[in-house]
Amino acid sequence: MEKVAKNEIRADLLNEAKGELLQEFIGNPKFYISEDLNFNINSDLFSKLEYKDILKHILNAKTPGNIEVLKIPGNRNELIFRLMTAEKPFALIKIGDISGWLKDKLEGYEINESFENESYFRRINHDDSDINILMGSRSFYEGWDSNRSNLLLFVNIGVGSDAKKFVLQSVGRGVRIEPLKHKRKRLQNLFNAKDVKGELFEQVKNLILPIESLFVFGTNAENLKEIIKTLKEEKQDKNLGEAFILNPEVQKHILLVLVYKDSERIFAEEKEPQKYPVSHEDFDITSQFYGFLGDKIALAKYDCEVKVLKKAKESFTEKEQYYDFDERKSLFEPELILKRIFDYLGVKSREFDKFKELENGIVHFKKVRFSDGEKYEEIKRKIEEVRQYPQRQKELDEQYGKISRKEFERQMTLFEQAENFEMKNQKIKIKYLTNHYYLPVIVSETEKIDYLNHIINVDSEVKFIEQLEEYLTQPGNIFSQFDWWMFSKLDQTLDEIKIPYYNPKTNDIVYFYPDFIFWMQKGKRYLILFVDPKGTEHADGYRKIDGYSKIFEIGEQKYSKDFSYNGFIVNTKLLLKPKRGIAEVLENYKRYWFDNFIDFANKINKI
Repeated sequence: MEKVAKNEIRADLLNEAKGELLQEFIGNPKFYISEDLNFNINSDLFSKLEYKDILKHILNAKTPGNIEVLKIPGNRNELIFRLMTAEKPFALIKIGDISGWLKDKLEGYEINESFENESYFRRINHDDSDINILMGSRSFYEGWDSNRSNLLLFVNIGVGSDAKKFVLQSVGRGVRIEPLKHKRKRLQNLFNAKDVKGELFEQVKNLILPIESLFVFGTNAENLKEIIKTLKEEKQDKNLGEAFILNPEVQKHILLVLVYKDSERIFAEEKEPQKYPVSHEDFDITSQFYGFLGDKIALAKYDCEVKVLKKAKESFTEKEQYYDFDERKSLFEPELILKRIFDYLGVKSREFDKFKELENGIVHFKKVRFSDGEKYEEIKRKIEEVRQYPQRQKELDEQYGKISRKEFERQMTLFEQAENFEMKNQKIKIKYLTNHYYLPVIVSETEKIDYLNHIINVDSEVKFIEQLEEYLTQPGNIFSQFDWWMFSKLDQTLDEIKIPYYNPKTNDIVYFYPDFIFWMQKGKRYLILFVDPKGTEHADGYRKIDGYSKIFEIGEQKYSKDFSYNGFIVNTKLLLKPKRGIAEVLENYKRYWFDNFIDFANKINKI
């Protein structure tokens, strides 16, 4: 990298490298993982790449230069790299402790302190991030989520079990894409779903595939090939999605889901923006720091809009309206906090746009995969048997008294055993839940299950299903009061049912994905209920509730807004189940939490 930065590589070597790469792409080779796709590249455009393009697009520089190392004050995990001829950094290293690197690996490099003390790693996904190269080890498969990765280089990778885990998980993170904001699917799929205009798609359709691809390199290419080959052979997973069906009742009812749009206003223009969390100490010193700077210097220093500056100034005098002082940790960094406040006031929110009838918003059951080829037919047969539960139950009832008691009991036992499946000492139940969106539903008895995905295996969700089944046996339960009702498990990795909220950690609007959605109708009243049985009774959970309330509730009493759709009055409700009991929930949030199904029913009745 240093030789490239200083332009100490021979021109013929660069051309040779381009030639080798181009040779691999000739013939439109198949993708190593998605084998149904062929890769293609514009060879003419690729051949025209020059050293100046590397300088501009990778090193963020116009001229070659030495690399300098920047330390972030108070940050022992990150180092930034920048050409001394450039203003912007181009690379970041994220490791456990930088002291060893500074002492052993970076001797001879000029090391300076960065003027900013904010983490570059936390901003890696932001549109204004300058970082083009990220280096590290565990950082690549623990605790981060990025859609920017386009190339992975494994240095000195081995072939052991740890290496396999590292490659598998880091590649899994690297393949994530997001062509449109909040849309993590290939552009072709978004176009097919009419989420992308035809004119735009036509302009970029022949250019987008390389951007949506992950290129994997290794200093030991043979080891890397061996690992990926082994992982593919070990996986042997098969799709079980075709074994599930939509509940026939779905066709009889309208199932509504929510569509959002970008707000035309930023937080600075809203009457009641979501509050920014800050400690009293940090607020006081930041307010004083702003007073010391004055408007003109602050405007020049932070390069913010005038309306943001005015709102920040107003927020310091009307602090209860803009700040959440439940934050206990203090940074004592007024310069950094003021920047974050300006960023916060410049955030553009998401708001409710319309309802639409559910089509492809819940798809996770179509993506269920089973990882053992030998038992594939067995589990598929069991799923199909449970799927036919009503018909089989009817047939057994009709046989009662017509066959011997022993034969009847034998058939009943076989019928009941169809629900059970076990592999690797991990048991699952295949359930026919009459009111569920798709059939059947798979529930795991253990949270860790490695031969099935996209099922109900989180302990809080499993308990919720068990308690729901028990509650439904009670006469006069809340659901019996409706003309009809249905519900569905949701999977945040594949389904599109979500609620936007402001997350101060990323200073952006992100999404909260509830675990379940219910639809209920009585006459002209229509209710959409979101349920999250693993809700967390702390700041992050409350922020999700605030995001929901801002869109779907009105007034100090937080009444559900009335929406209209095709003659129906549509209301929404959010309910969460605390881990340790409702007593620990803050008083003004208790209306959103339930301890049991009696409480659950009471809170639905209050709408």
